[in-house]
Amino acid sequence: MVAEVSVIIPSFNHARYLKQRIGSILNQTFQDFELIILDDASCDQSREIIEEYRNHVKVSHIIYNSQNSGSPFSQWERGLLLAQGRLVWIAESDDFSDPSFLEVMVKIQTENTEAGIAFCNSHWVDQDGQCQDDLSIYKQSFIREGPFEIQNSLSKYCSIQNVSACVIRRDLALKSIHGLGTYRSCGDWIFYTRILQHSNLIFHQEKLNYFRWYHNNTSNAAQKENLWITEGIDVLTNIDFKKVQLSFKDFGSLLIFWTKSIQSLQFNKQSRPFLILSRVLFKYSLSKFKLTS
Repeated sequence: MVAEVSVIIPSFNHARYLKQRIGSILNQTFQDFELIILDDASCDQSREIIEEYRNHVKVSHIIYNSQNSGSPFSQWERGLLLAQGRLVWIAESDDFSDPSFLEVMVKIQTENTEAGIAFCNSHWVDQDGQCQDDLSIYKQSFIREGPFEIQNSLSKYCSIQNVSACVIRRDLALKSIHGLGTYRSCGDWIFYTRILQHSNLIFHQEKLNYFRWYHNNTSNAAQKENLWITEGIDVLTNIDFKKVQLSFKDFGSLLIFWTKSIQSLQFNKQSRPFLILSRVLFKYSLSKFKLTS
């Protein structure tokens, strides 16, 4: 019998957090799930910990890479190809969750079948699990059309801050994951944008996820290395302007936003971010011509 949810843990060098992560999944009040554990050639004690769950009834796959893939999104894709559930939960290996996470989020998503992504608010915790300042973007629950979220938020920044807080339709996830293994940090941003061009977004204000934010995690590293510009700007190339119909004024504001962001980091006019902007301008102009012709 196929489980309703496929839970994917993409793990790399998080032995310190694995028992808490896996335990918070196995102890969910909603139990109609399979668990897929993918280790990306960890060099700590992760393998020994993972093997403790080898014969657990909920574990459908445990796979170890012989060498590191170089991107967490390669592991996402591998997990999605193995998954059988209608919904997927990509549960990052250094985060953890409230026991009611799946029960609440699956119910919300099931009642709103046009939603491609349903995500909840998160506690922000440090490397020791202590709650820190609330950095959440959204505070109040909502349901909105995906193209609206792209136009107002995702075209400028990643408004879905942690994949561990998301329950996602597997059919849309599979269509949206291809090629993201080339990204080190911003593949999730592009992934969400691709999905939401074809579906709605739900945000649930209750904090059912614990997002671990510390000095050397992926999200923090992205800021320090300016990957939100060098990788993040690719989100613009993934926007279908037939589905996300920006006015000339709104598109102009978007160009100004990205131009100022690029200039603030002193990229020259021949750099890749500026070339991407030129291509996006051409793509947008072409979409407007086709829409009006």
